[in-house]
Amino acid sequence: MKIKHLLIIGLGIMVSCNKAPLSRSKASFIQLPSPELGEEWSATQESQAEAILSITKDIITKRASEDRLYSRDAHPKAHGCVKAVLDIQSDKLPSSQRVGVFAENKKFDSWVRFSNGDPDSRHKPDSDVDVRGMALKIMNVSGASSGSQDMLMITSKEFFSKDGDDYLELFNALTKSKANLAWYALTHPLSAKRLFSARVQIANPLEANYFSSVPYKLGNRSMRFKSEPCESGKDSLPQNPGKNYLQEKLVSSLSQKSYCFKISVQPNMEPEKNPVEDPRQIWDEKKSPYYQVATLTIPPQSEINSKKMMNFCENLSMDPWHTHPQARPLGQINRMRALIYGEISKVRHDLNRTKVMEPTNLTPCQGQSAPLCDDPHH
Repeated sequence: MKIKHLLIIGLGIMVSCNKAPLSRSKASFIQLPSPELGEEWSATQESQAEAILSITKDIITKRASEDRLYSRDAHPKAHGCVKAVLDIQSDKLPSSQRVGVFAENKKFDSWVRFSNGDPDSRHKPDSDVDVRGMALKIMNVSGASSGSQDMLMITSKEFFSKDGDDYLELFNALTKSKANLAWYALTHPLSAKRLFSARVQIANPLEANYFSSVPYKLGNRSMRFKSEPCESGKDSLPQNPGKNYLQEKLVSSLSQKSYCFKISVQPNMEPEKNPVEDPRQIWDEKKSPYYQVATLTIPPQSEINSKKMMNFCENLSMDPWHTHPQARPLGQINRMRALIYGEISKVRHDLNRTKVMEPTNLTPCQGQSAPLCDDPHH
């Protein structure tokens, strides 16, 4: 697995494989909030974001688009997008942390996108080790930007870069030689360890654990969150799984019964030990325990792999800055995402001649949101 692939997976910048120039008017997409809860941000980090964007463009434009589709650079291979209902149980949280989507006991219609993270995963078999993704779009959240709260998770508890400095060093190493990359690994052992331990094999997307990896806000504290199956996994990989085995498994599993995930948050009770500007750190779960705050139920359903639903899954935008202010992303890595995500999503959709829009219900191919199910092309 090439380091540059894991690099792009981790940040999750949705840069399309294109040769079109990107506008520098990033602030037009989001106004960054003032730093809080230990965040550090200055013109230096903004320059780092510019540099990372430039290098990322150089990396991804070298990839050919064989099917003439400008797909996501990170998590481009979707196993499917499935309907779900999120049942919030806010009374399990202290009152000061009952904010945003967790403010009250309530049910939300939602969409879940399961994916493989490798930039080349569309052309690789699902049996390969990879970073797996689960992106949850909670619709019609009052006070949330774009009307939704998006929760992006991967199969890794911790992130692999400390901050903007660390991340830019890794990016710069990518443009040089294998010796530079080896030197980076030697001089950044914790980052390298996190990088290479992120890939896993799974037998069923509905039976894996997923984590936010980076910190988010939860009222007056920082937090991480996770999603774990209500029941322990029972499936194992067959001897000769097909290239798209995980999609086949998702479809067959949900044709038979419902599945559910327990959604838990981990309020940071040791902010000095667990700074938001170093998401590589392991948080002590005895001192900062998880609280289950919701149950995500995915009912039996069909047509997951239909042409229209796969178009919907491709056209759907998942962005951690689709958020309520009291549950927003924290830290330099996330603030860099804020400066890039919206612009790059717009570029990708423009090149595919599709609209950037949010679903508001569980029938996205009908009514105003019907363009979400249009065939992406250019």
